[in-house]
Amino acid sequence: MSWEIEKIDNVAVVRMNSNPMNIINESFFDDLNEAFATLESDHAENPVVLTSSQRAFSAGLDLKYHLSLFTEGNKEEIWRWYERFRGALLRVFTYEKPVVAAVNGHAIAGGLILALCCDYRVCVNSGARFGLNEITIGFPLPSAIAQIVLYALGAEIAQRVITTGFLYEPQDALKLGFFNESFKQEKLLSHCVDFAGQYNPSLIPGYAFSKRALRHEAVENIKGICTEIDRKLPETLCGQGVLESLGNLLGSLERKK
Repeated sequence: MSWEIEKIDNVAVVRMNSNPMNIINESFFDDLNEAFATLESDHAENPVVLTSSQRAFSAGLDLKYHLSLFTEGNKEEIWRWYERFRGALLRVFTYEKPVVAAVNGHAIAGGLILALCCDYRVCVNSGARFGLNEITIGFPLPSAIAQIVLYALGAEIAQRVITTGFLYEPQDALKLGFFNESFKQEKLLSHCVDFAGQYNPSLIPGYAFSKRALRHEAVENIKGICTEIDRKLPETLCGQGVLESLGNLLGSLERKK
């Protein structure tokens, strides 16, 4: 595991460090699952702060890796990938201790969804952009992932940000409810540790029960009807429209380098 876990007072601070932009691929899934297994075994009574040691919180999916996967056209393999992706996000969304996101840099697409899985979210107040830009790159948002966005943002804002695909500066992202607060970079982590630290071990059982109750419907939908809907996802992902859009985007990014 390349992620670092440091205990500060009674808070477990998790620093994501899978790659320079924390793009999401198989290694990222492995790191996330190992980190949360370590939290469950070694920090069972501690609230969590999730942040990044890189300049981005997470820039979303690894486009080169996923374009290759989708181009191969193996629908069962694409489904297995999706189950790993959904499972990694659910691991954060259903983690029963308080999870505070200290979003220290860009959080885009899957990176923002990862932040939305957390209970309380604080972003840096400058120098970063946030948004769900999947639709602008031709990428379908799975039903299970939409449930997380709906839970975190409500139907009206979720509809707006998903269907427009805009990226937002910190203050606009704050107004939309992506985040609860924003702070200067140098104060961000310490504020999040202080906020998480209010949940001492005696409060954790009650917190866990309440969190299960609040997220029960969304989790049941994700594991139930959303699975049926998302079974058609691999067909879309290896379709010509998605492959062409991702190919054009990657070509544009390569030319800019």
